[in-house]
Amino acid sequence: MLLVSSGGLGDTILFSVVAPRFLNLAEGDEPVDLIVRTSSAAAGFLYPPRMRVRAVDYRRFLRNPLYRLRTSRDVSGAGYRVAISTDHLRLPGVDDALVAASGADERYAMTPRSWPKHDARLARNRRYYSDWFAVPEGMAHRMVRWTDFANWVTGRSDPMPAVRFDPERLPAPSQFETPTVVLHPFSAIRERQHSYALFARILAALPSDHDVVLSAGPGDLDRNPEYRALASVPRVRLDERSLESKAAVMQGARFVVTVDTSVMHLAIGIGALTLCLASAAHVVDSVPYDSRITPDNVRFLYHDMPCRGCLGSCIHAFEEGMYPCVARLDAKAVMDALADMIADAARV
Repeated sequence: MLLVSSGGLGDTILFSVVAPRFLNLAEGDEPVDLIVRTSSAAAGFLYPPRMRVRAVDYRRFLRNPLYRLRTSRDVSGAGYRVAISTDHLRLPGVDDALVAASGADERYAMTPRSWPKHDARLARNRRYYSDWFAVPEGMAHRMVRWTDFANWVTGRSDPMPAVRFDPERLPAPSQFETPTVVLHPFSAIRERQHSYALFARILAALPSDHDVVLSAGPGDLDRNPEYRALASVPRVRLDERSLESKAAVMQGARFVVTVDTSVMHLAIGIGALTLCLASAAHVVDSVPYDSRITPDNVRFLYHDMPCRGCLGSCIHAFEEGMYPCVARLDAKAVMDALADMIADAARV
């Protein structure tokens, strides 16, 4: 069986909660492969052992005919019985091409989200599939779409799952000699990041006996050199290690303060007390979570605007290099939420 999940790292982290439901389609001990982007393979540790995570370089697949031919032959030769594209937003030249290459007798997908430059090709690619799941009108959280799709394709009616990872898939929690807090201020989209000044203020407000882990991904400090000053504070330790290592650190931490990014989804899913400083750009689609899937260890803060849910297609001029909904987040509300988080963590 083949699953194709083409979202970014945050999507791949969240999809691990729903992915096991597709195993209901597997027959006996037949293997199940999950194709993800190379940049998302770091989340592979969250998936059940039965799912073999296969990384495909989507850029090379589109641009390098030899790589595309070799990858397609590998998929074609695997002998898949069922192939499923799990994404609402699909690249016809990759997602649909991989499903077509599978040669599976049964092939399923959602009706694709409109993408003007690809809509005609996506419509033509309907012939590659046995059936499409009709996605309801209107915006919904991606976890809701995945759950509805999994129920449709498996013929079940399972409820929405809370965002919580299988404990058996998680590393052992890190052990700290002093209370430790994780700060993750970085996003792949710089305009979605809150200001350095806000995170410096958060650091200053933490109890003096607390150590701090400054979480960063590859290249984050190069793109945001002002944070080197934060990393040089004596009680702050920079953590640029793997996602799995970050999971261990966050499990052992008092709480996590993060922007809306992949680390935020990871922190919530492992059960860490989490304060998410979000934008309004992905309201409904990503954050806050749908109430049916929201665990009790997270609090979301964002500045609401009439243009909420733009998915990053901001219609306004940026303010201090940020989306207006990011720049206008009430600092007092953040500090009040931080004080509540400190108090809540002390009681645990």
